[in-house]
Amino acid sequence: AVQEQNRQLGEAQKIVEAHNALLEKELDTARNMQMQLMPATSPQIDGFDIAGICRPATHVGGDFFQYFPLPDGRLALAMADVTGHGMEAAIPTVLFSGILDSQMESATTLQVLFNRLNRSLCRTLSRRTFVCVTMGELDTNNRRLRVVNGGCPYPYHYAAATGKVEELRLDAFPLGLRPESEYGVVEVDLQPGDRLVFCSDGIIEAENGIEEMFGFERTGEAIGRAAGDRVSATDL
Repeated sequence: AVQEQNRQLGEAQKIVEAHNALLEKELDTARNMQMQLMPATSPQIDGFDIAGICRPATHVGGDFFQYFPLPDGRLALAMADVTGHGMEAAIPTVLFSGILDSQMESATTLQVLFNRLNRSLCRTLSRRTFVCVTMGELDTNNRRLRVVNGGCPYPYHYAAATGKVEELRLDAFPLGLRPESEYGVVEVDLQPGDRLVFCSDGIIEAENGIEEMFGFERTGEAIGRAAGDRVSATDL
């Protein structure tokens, strides 16, 4: 009887292991598909150094970034963070990526774009799902960046002239939360050596071994040190 029980337990263990292997393979496929939504290379623009990175906490997640070339030498930079974790966030992220790509074809300004995206996501997403988004429109000819933010941590601006890091304070609801939300814009004139950093709350909320969050202040200090050392965008 004991031998029979051991045999059955062994067979059950093999079934579980096979199921886990299949699930792991499917999650790897989902991760690869999500990563393909994001750029494999950074824009190469004379006078600018641009880089982006996304590292999900699990196989898949709700973070997303993308670049969109615009007329007249302009470039749109988008970063988004969908509520939730894992597959619960990954599927709306794929949906948002498609809607954003479609809306970029016809939007005239970032504010118009945000209004359209917000109304579309309010119609499409469930009530407990919304998207925090930061976008910048870089005018490479005039070295000016127009920024709109909906629910993400404030973008950080390092000014080389003063060596100080300041937050671009833009308060607005995330997209998909309230259809009547309005979104303001901040313009930044960029000088040589300046840095502009968009980040999701994944950096802010990262914890050490004693459950202490990295926080906004440390994030700003890290940006200031790296920018002061003139590291590349990728290293920053």
